[in-house]
Amino acid sequence: MCWAAFFFANQEFFSIYFQANVTWQLLNKDNRYDNINILKFSNINRNLNGEPKNQVTMKKALYFRQKFILIFLGMMALFFIPGCQDEIFEPENVETSTLKNGVGVTPANGTLSSGALYDIQLPASWNNSTNPKILLVYAHGYVDFDKPVALPDDSIPNGAGGYIPISYFVTNALEMGYATTSYRDNGLIVPEAKQDILLLRTTIAEFFITNATTYDPPNGIVLVGPSEGGLITVLTVEDYPELFSAAVATCCPIGNFYDQLQYYGDAHVLFKYFFGPSIKGIYLGSPRFVPKRTIQEWNNGTLPAAIIEVLSDDYLNNNGNKINQFLDCSGIPADRTNPQMVIRNILDVMRFAIKATNDAVDRLHGNPFNNKFPRRIYEGSDNDRKLNLTVERIKTPDWGKAVQTLNNHFETSGILDLPLITIHGQYDHIALVQQEVDYYEKAYFNPPSSNYLTPVVIPDRYGHCNFTASEIAYWLQYLVQN
Repeated sequence: MCWAAFFFANQEFFSIYFQANVTWQLLNKDNRYDNINILKFSNINRNLNGEPKNQVTMKKALYFRQKFILIFLGMMALFFIPGCQDEIFEPENVETSTLKNGVGVTPANGTLSSGALYDIQLPASWNNSTNPKILLVYAHGYVDFDKPVALPDDSIPNGAGGYIPISYFVTNALEMGYATTSYRDNGLIVPEAKQDILLLRTTIAEFFITNATTYDPPNGIVLVGPSEGGLITVLTVEDYPELFSAAVATCCPIGNFYDQLQYYGDAHVLFKYFFGPSIKGIYLGSPRFVPKRTIQEWNNGTLPAAIIEVLSDDYLNNNGNKINQFLDCSGIPADRTNPQMVIRNILDVMRFAIKATNDAVDRLHGNPFNNKFPRRIYEGSDNDRKLNLTVERIKTPDWGKAVQTLNNHFETSGILDLPLITIHGQYDHIALVQQEVDYYEKAYFNPPSSNYLTPVVIPDRYGHCNFTASEIAYWLQYLVQN
């Protein structure tokens, strides 16, 4: 009865699955991916070399193991058919969870030797729970370089229009332990953040040794991170798998970080081409350098408001023609039937282009953006010849040094020795789903790493790191049970 109900509730997804198998027969001519199934999506907007693609047509498929399909289907079954499988917790109660076992305790917090802040929390039921004692280490995502260093206060949607703080969600709804760090600084600090996660891991071990008579040790420690935190997570567990039981990395640029930076730079120069180098008298800077005033105008809200006004005007007086050309050329995913989403997505990408450029150049010891040599060809405008003749072209003398720094400290290897779940929304506009493809290919060519990797892509999901509490709960449950 469970499987029958599940099938009828998910006919559309089954049709995608079977269509994927048919497509697979056509693409797997060299038998290279015999143990993999494929989902083919229509809005993957960059090739493996990071170049924008013509319009939004797909030139490369997504490769996934069969268990990816089954895990996702199982997740859907969890929502549609309560009671079909044993559960560590009750997923229907996760999003509206109240305190079941009293307020969670904060037995330790302070400062790591690097200067980073840390916090360790345990549920009140930690010692008495019959479930496995899992401690979740949370690696937070990107924070603007000019924000004060602080412990993350991230939240996730609760399914009722509100949000749940992640620390509360983990310790109360999931009854897991929670530990996190602020990192020693903000901005593009991936290598430093990785070291802070290792310092936190040492602090966790010392805490349970010191307090052995008060708190039982965890049965497992899972490293979890979204966005930049997902990249930090993967880099950490690739190099130090013995320190963690498993990991989850969501919506993150783990496939090719160089391509991620090209994506932001392309959006920057293309936005200036279509809408002008200045908006309401505010110069937008460039991937080469962003003036201090531009950053200040962004921080005080003047520049975002000006961009919204310009984009709204294009919708009102030009039927969104420039916006659509810009999206086609830059590859930024957005539901074009929803102007509010389009404007929001463009603003999100431009935030990184404007706020992160100078910090990235400083930390990489050079400018990583290069659309000049080799000459990048942009496509999707009403006049591509004019676009490619006049768009800003950049390649600085220190580009090679920046690339070397990226290769040494920011690029993943795909070599795994512990279970890793990677999760992506199909239409994530900050970290494109192509990052998921690229990482799977790395793991595939580093056997047996692909056996440890479970890639999950949620079809038709827009937004960056746009996951529900129940979805996150299921993936963590899957790790614990397996």
